[in-house]
Amino acid sequence: MFCLHYDSQTRTVESVNGSGRCPAALTLAAVRAKYSTASEMERRFPTSADSVTVPGAARGWEDTIERFGSGNLTMAQILEPARLLAEEGFPVATLTASRWSAQMR
Repeated sequence: MFCLHYDSQTRTVESVNGSGRCPAALTLAAVRAKYSTASEMERRFPTSADSVTVPGAARGWEDTIERFGSGNLTMAQILEPARLLAEEGFPVATLTASRWSAQMR
């Protein structure tokens, strides 16, 4: 999740990068301590749990609302339309429904 926000009053653009963060306790020193050599780290780290980022999209939305929101709506109010779509679905165009149906056969 990435957000670019343009403030028309100050004519500035700010951004939020919600692509994901590393775990708070993960440091370079902690990673290096897990491996006996640099070549072992190069070989094993890319497939280890330490190489996975914490999903950032939800936090990115929260950061965006805190930084650029009006303060007039709660997070629950903002997310209510998404909750309804997730629970109830949404209508799709007839052509799309027809093609999806044909692909299921």
